[in-house]
Amino acid sequence: MYRIRYAAESDKSFWFNTDKSMDEVTFESKISNNMAYIFEERQVKIGILRYSLFGDSIPFCNLIGITESCRRKGCGRALLQYWEQDMRSRGYSLAMVSCYIDEEIHLFFRKTGYREAGGLVIPDKHGNDKMKILMLKQL
Repeated sequence: MYRIRYAAESDKSFWFNTDKSMDEVTFESKISNNMAYIFEERQVKIGILRYSLFGDSIPFCNLIGITESCRRKGCGRALLQYWEQDMRSRGYSLAMVSCYIDEEIHLFFRKTGYREAGGLVIPDKHGNDKMKILMLKQL
């Protein structure tokens, strides 16, 4: 049995063990604006999702992460679908995600109905150019 809920201050330790790219000020903002989710299975935290608004009008999933031992069991799909339903209920008609072209998650997003909408070439931390694909889905 699983449960998906908005993240809370009490999730801070788990969150920062999973998400190494967000600072505490942003975490507090995500919490207060219900823009971060926790996925629990049998009361154990195993996943997170956070989003922002692209152009102030399109929900943009910045990060979805599932504990490695729980991947390929439908947890990521359930978390993404929960987020999409929440966005529909808030009146949004599109959702956006992004990933690097060579990432496994690219196929995951395609399987869940996202389609490529463009891309950006962004240098990685070593200065190598990598293609980041933007993907959209009608809600």
